[in-house]
Formats: sequence, structure tokens, C-alpha cells
Amino acid sequence: MDYNLTKEIEAFLALEKPSDEEVKAASLILLRIDKRSRSIYNTAQVRPQSMLPWIRTELQKNLNIFRRGLTQATVKKYNDETVKRVKDTLAKVPEGVKVEKTASLPELGTRGKRSDHDTLPENIQALWDKNAERWQKMRKYHAQLAQMIAKPDYKACDGNELCYQLRQMDDELRKTYAEYDSYSPTVAAAAEKKENADSVDAFTDNMKTIQAARTAISRGLQRKEQTEDSLEKMQEAVNTLFRLKQVVKPQTLEKLKAAGVVIPTDNA
Repeated sequence: MDYNLTKEIEAFLALEKPSDEEVKAASLILLRIDKRSRSIYNTAQVRPQSMLPWIRTELQKNLNIFRRGLTQATVKKYNDETVKRVKDTLAKVPEGVKVEKTASLPELGTRGKRSDHDTLPENIQALWDKNAERWQKMRKYHAQLAQMIAKPDYKACDGNELCYQLRQMDDELRKTYAEYDSYSPTVAAAAEKKENADSVDAFTDNMKTIQAARTAISRGLQRKEQTEDSLEKMQEAVNTLFRLKQVVKPQTLEKLKAAGVVIPTDNA
């Protein structure tokens, strides 16, 4: 990505009402990007404001391409790769979705649901439904792209926005199918069991920690004289109780303060 060129485009697009000279300069930027923009450049030198909408549109289009890490030289390759991937994806219709064959996608297979689909958890079943909707949206975008490509004046940069959106949807669709296909009730049950066991262990550990802290405070306050070590132990115990959101009686807090323990200000 040409950093300086990107900054020039951003600066122009930020202008609310560019002057004639600024529009002419912007048309030159566009010409530097795409030599086929000569007609826009020529007209802008005579009637700059009349060409402003076209110049804005073309520069914004190219800015988006640059921000994706593409150039005029690589955008066609990106588009071609995307179209191939999307065609592969759209070649299999999700089970339950009714579609008609088109010239761009004449042969369609079927992607079936899992045999245990109806017994899967709702959130896993929902993955299939989301992908069915996503597939139909991709098919719609692909048809729009095919119509655009068929135009005699089509340029790769014109179709890049649709290609970018299609690739994002295709990535998400493939990821979601992988999650749906790989779901295992046995593995999920084992994971849930472990999570529950971990929660019980954590609760038990916290209860032991809380009890130990309260015991340390009780023993510390019973001392007739405090030492550096005893104060350190009580301070650590108080910090532990507040960290675990435990209630400490007001009278106990006063005794701790009197003994020289610092009470956490956010919970005092």
C-alpha cells in the first residue's frame, strides 16, 4: 500500500466542499492510480464540480482496495481467487434451501445436515440455520457480481467490494460449518463435567482461603503486642477477604485500623 497516496486520498475525501483546484488535483490522483480515468481527468479540468461525485466514488473505491493491502496489480488475482472459492461453496445447497439453477451456477449439489441434527443442542442447530441464511446472501451477492463482470466496461476494482464481502462471508461460513461438523456430544459432556468440577474445586479453595484469612485476623487481634510479622499476616488476610468480596464487620475493621492494618479504600 502506498502510504503517501493513501493519505492524499483520505485528505481529499475529508473535504466537505472541495474547491475547483482541489477537485482537479484529485482527478490527477485518480489518473495516477488508473490510466483509464483519463476522460474523468480531462472533464474535471474544464468542469471540476460536475465530476466531483465520480471522483469521490472512484477514490473511495480505490482507498478501500489499498486498505485491504491490495494494489491495482493484485486486485484481479484477489477477485479471481475469491470467485473460485465462492463458486465451490455455492455449488452445494444447504439442505432445506430451495433455489433455481442459474447460468453462473448450473450444477448444484446438496449439503446435508448431520443425521443427529434434531438431537443437537439448540446453539449447534442454530449454526446450520445461520449458514443457510449466509449461503443465500452469498448467492445473491455472487449474482450481482456476475452481472457486473458481464458489462463491457468492467474493471477489477469495480468488483472488489463485492468480492471482499463475499470472501468475508465465505470464511465465516466455512468456519461455522467446521464447528457444526466437529461438534461431539461426548466431548461436550466431558468438557461440561470438567468445568463443573473445576467450579466446585475453585469454590472449595476459596472457602478454605476465606476461613484461613478470618482465622489469621482473629488470632492477630488477640495478640497483646503486634510485630512486623503479625501485621503483615493480618494485612494479607484483609486484602484476601476484600479481593474475594467478603464482608468484614465494622467493629473488626476498627480494631484492624487501630492495630495498624491498612483497609482497602475501594471497599472501606
